[in-house]
Amino acid sequence: MALNFLNSVNLNQNELIKARIENQINNAAAGTGVEGQLFYDTTADVLKVWANGAWVEVGGGVISLTTANSTFVSLANSGTAANPILTASLSATNTPDATRYLRGDNAWEPISAIPGTYTFSVAGTNGTPQAIASGDTLTIAAGTYITTTAGATDTVTVTHNSTTRSDTTSTASPSFGGTFTAVDSVTSNATGHITALNLKTVTIPTEVLQTITLTGDVTGSGTGSFATTIATGAVEFSMMDPAAVVTAAEGIVNNNNDVTLPTSAAVKAYVDASVAGGLVYQGGYDAATNTPNLDATPIAGIKKGWTYTVTVDGLFFTEQVRVGDVIIAEIDSPTTLADWTTVQNNIDLASLSQVGIGNVNAGTGIDVTYASGTATVALQANSYAVTIADTATITHGFTTRDVIVQLYDAVTYETVYADVDRISTTQVTITFSVTPTNSIRVLVQK
Repeated sequence: MALNFLNSVNLNQNELIKARIENQINNAAAGTGVEGQLFYDTTADVLKVWANGAWVEVGGGVISLTTANSTFVSLANSGTAANPILTASLSATNTPDATRYLRGDNAWEPISAIPGTYTFSVAGTNGTPQAIASGDTLTIAAGTYITTTAGATDTVTVTHNSTTRSDTTSTASPSFGGTFTAVDSVTSNATGHITALNLKTVTIPTEVLQTITLTGDVTGSGTGSFATTIATGAVEFSMMDPAAVVTAAEGIVNNNNDVTLPTSAAVKAYVDASVAGGLVYQGGYDAATNTPNLDATPIAGIKKGWTYTVTVDGLFFTEQVRVGDVIIAEIDSPTTLADWTTVQNNIDLASLSQVGIGNVNAGTGIDVTYASGTATVALQANSYAVTIADTATITHGFTTRDVIVQLYDAVTYETVYADVDRISTTQVTITFSVTPTNSIRVLVQK
């Protein structure tokens, strides 16, 4: 029983060693082929190929050849039927040479016989168009600033004549010390050609800055930006009303007006009293490296209410803390675990012996699904079967490309072969080069 391939076989340029072409006793036994199909005729001992709807011998000789002349070309066969030699020649009348041309009626005629009435016209922007007949000479005349020269190779060269000019110069002196040359005037002729330029050199004088002098209570002198001095006693701070100053002893809790000023001591005392004992967020805490230093020998100056968020798991003093936990100082300069309050963000992770937070992952051959926080664990299906009639994409849902795909004829139950492409972890594509005669059963196994 032959293997049943339902698609092309690609050997990737490897050798087909000791292969044997299909043997049949004649064309009838080989049946109807497809273009390019081969078989070996054991009666005639020849290799045959299906071409243009029939079996023909591969490399067979020419059986017959018929030649036919066309209007302009004649064919002569000087060989044999098995090895014809064809010679083609023009069939025109008269004898060809360098002074003749081939007419449309298949005759060689002298070029001199062409009638002399053929003409073409030339025209310019001005003037009257001229007709140039056979034998006439077309002259391209020179014009203003233009020279024309006829060459020995049927060429006329048109050249623009050289034009000279005389430049004059002049000078000027603007400001800021620089110089530049400018075109002061341009002279041109009637055809628009420039015949002269007047070039002017312009000098910019140096910038002059004025000196400013201040006198009186504010003194100073210079150009641009310069320093000034305020005289002693020019501003009298003693004139401020002492009653408008709020001291630390008086406090500023009720000092809500626009006519008094608090001292710095009063402001500090007020702020210290307002925030004492409040939570003051200081940033993240790496419990694995004790950064910043809070454990056992902490950074000096930690205040009551300072708050940190754990960014890396670790031990804080002797207590396990996790990412997201919050630690709060209960006193100034805390040095023991009791001096801190730990707010846990979550409980510890679960293990085989520890109840805690965890999740259920799917393992080999196991499916896990969740609904409203409940996990459902089930054995995975490991095989899938479907019947197809032609090229198709099959969804198996095994979530892996590690699957075995087998095909068999649903009528003869013979194994067949096709292109199988695992296009994703849940799908395979079965491709046939021709539509199968019978339905095909596809088995997918994980």
